[in-house]
Amino acid sequence: MEVLPVNGVTKMKLLRSLARATLAYLVLISAGVSGISQAAGMPEGIPLEGGAQARMLQLANETNRIIVKYHQSTDATAAVSAISQQVLQTTGHDITHLGTTGTGAQLFKLDQMLPLEEMEGIIDDLEVQPDIAYAEADKWVFPLYVPSDPRYNEQWHYYETPAGVRLPEAWDRATGEDVMVAVIDTGYTDHADLVDNLQLPGADLIIDTNVSNDGDGRDQDAQDPGDWSPNCGWNESTWHGTHTGGTVAAVEGNGIGVTGVAFNAKILPVRVLGTCGGWLSDIADGIIWAAGGSLSDMPINQNPAQVINISSGANSSSCSLFMQEAIDTALQLGTTIVAAAGNTNSDAAGTEPGNCGGVITVAATDRAGNRASFSNYGSLVDIAAPGVRVLSSSNTGATTPENDSYEYYQGTSMATPHVSGVAALLYSIRPDISPGEVEQILKETAQPFPGSCSGCGTGLLDAAAAVAATIDTIPDPDPQPDLVMLENGVVQSGLSGTGDESLLFAIDLPADAEHLKFIISGGSGDADLYVKFGSEPTLSSFDCRPYLQGNAETCRISHAREGRYFVMIHGYTAFSDLSLVASYVESSIPDPDSRRFENSDDYQIPNFSFRGARSPIDVPISGSSGTVEVQVEINHPVMQEVYIRLITPNGQSFRLSHGHRGENLSQTFALSLGDIPASGRWTLQVTDFGFYGQGYIDAWSIAFQ
Repeated sequence: MEVLPVNGVTKMKLLRSLARATLAYLVLISAGVSGISQAAGMPEGIPLEGGAQARMLQLANETNRIIVKYHQSTDATAAVSAISQQVLQTTGHDITHLGTTGTGAQLFKLDQMLPLEEMEGIIDDLEVQPDIAYAEADKWVFPLYVPSDPRYNEQWHYYETPAGVRLPEAWDRATGEDVMVAVIDTGYTDHADLVDNLQLPGADLIIDTNVSNDGDGRDQDAQDPGDWSPNCGWNESTWHGTHTGGTVAAVEGNGIGVTGVAFNAKILPVRVLGTCGGWLSDIADGIIWAAGGSLSDMPINQNPAQVINISSGANSSSCSLFMQEAIDTALQLGTTIVAAAGNTNSDAAGTEPGNCGGVITVAATDRAGNRASFSNYGSLVDIAAPGVRVLSSSNTGATTPENDSYEYYQGTSMATPHVSGVAALLYSIRPDISPGEVEQILKETAQPFPGSCSGCGTGLLDAAAAVAATIDTIPDPDPQPDLVMLENGVVQSGLSGTGDESLLFAIDLPADAEHLKFIISGGSGDADLYVKFGSEPTLSSFDCRPYLQGNAETCRISHAREGRYFVMIHGYTAFSDLSLVASYVESSIPDPDSRRFENSDDYQIPNFSFRGARSPIDVPISGSSGTVEVQVEINHPVMQEVYIRLITPNGQSFRLSHGHRGENLSQTFALSLGDIPASGRWTLQVTDFGFYGQGYIDAWSIAFQ
């Protein structure tokens, strides 16, 4: 999907406004056009030239790119070749492999553009293949914009009552120092009000040289050569990234121009939008790279961003799986993502990536605090910020960069960097703050709307209140949480905490204890489990840390020691109603006449392996087996894939279970084995013939009657 920025122009720039009329018209009509990512604003009432309109609609409804994600066990090299053959045979189209995205998916390009409906047919044929996790169309994205120091007094959106965001009060306590904000946009120009706050090199992640407009593909040069193109009726460049970057962090106190929201922060420019817009897949890779993740065709970003600003979007009825994977990667790396709600005066659920999970989605307000006429709205909007007549840095060049200038733009593209800038202020106060906490604080401290703004989130951005609330959450540098002693098998329930808060527990283990495990489960939010023997765990020092999302985590200690085990529950985000239980089994000296034998060691079950996992028990008793009871404990998320067999010492095999529904299995099986000798090695064989999850044999036993 292609994406465009969102901004606006003044009457003083009428000629430029006319040149950008294509986008203006698109913003008015795109609510019903699948696949467009448009800027958050355009001049009103300017007609669109017919040829430009047709080209933009064509871009919105066609694609020549497919994104395919394979299951982990698939040989990607062979699969890529197979797809090329399949598409050629079924459609007659040649297909080229463009590379691997940051989420591990494969990106393909057909030899011509196809209507989205026709491409969906190809995708349906691909998705039925068992080795493909998903296949999706890549779509064209448009910027969400409308163009509309010495000029700080013109930045009403920072200070004015009643609809400004109260920045002067916030600046007394925070200015964004030592914070990195990635602006994923059209790139940057060497504007005098930006250059001192640019963190270079950035990244140009546009793969397609027809879109990049700079003669090459991906590299570390994020300069904006201009995004104009007669192919889509976009006859002048927008300098969209320069404008949004200026709102985030234009230099303060240099005697020229304007001031940024977080004027001591650094701007990391990530170029993903070129002529007429760009592709969603490039934006997804931009998110991963900016947050410090790995791309196969780019060096690692040495300056990971704490905040990512995305002032662009594509019309899409739901968030793409590959986009959500990219966002989840950035969130796990601790990066807050802020995105524009869109400019089609419609439900924000139709604009990607603003409709993705974990994103702070921003609507636009006008000078009276009303919802801007173009702004999207709805239940997915988190907060609103000024997006009308926003003054920021720009350039006089009609096509290529020329001289520095300042322009008024409008759109959710302009509202979004206000929120990104305030997020940077919060990180400068608390560098360890989590994305979940940033979103919570911004939403809880928002001002009541001075005007009418239904569907605009919790309120109007309030920088001063957000900064004050963040200062109040600064943790004690030497916290001493109360230590709660655990008892074997006794559940601690109703546990809750804020993001970054820790709860501390301990259990004293006797010498004869085995099968020690700690389990957290239930509730809401995201808590993390840490276990350490002998001393309290920390975020960097522990014996067990499952690294899972949500609240379902287990630590199993295979060879438990006598003494004290400490448990820490740490809030990755705020959590509530959590349960914790520690349990172990006290072993006893085996009775020499006992006829029950057990293997409690864990055995990993490989995916799609005919041999599977094999757990042995050596039985020393003589005589016939007769009737036996086999008790098994198996942990696996999809038991329907799992086959369980008992293999006798003389090599006979007996099926115990196949196709059990649900998760995990704890069951006893009775078998009549007659004269089969009891003495020798008995083996429990567990085979997994699927790909959807991995498990292990926890323990099993065999008892002879």
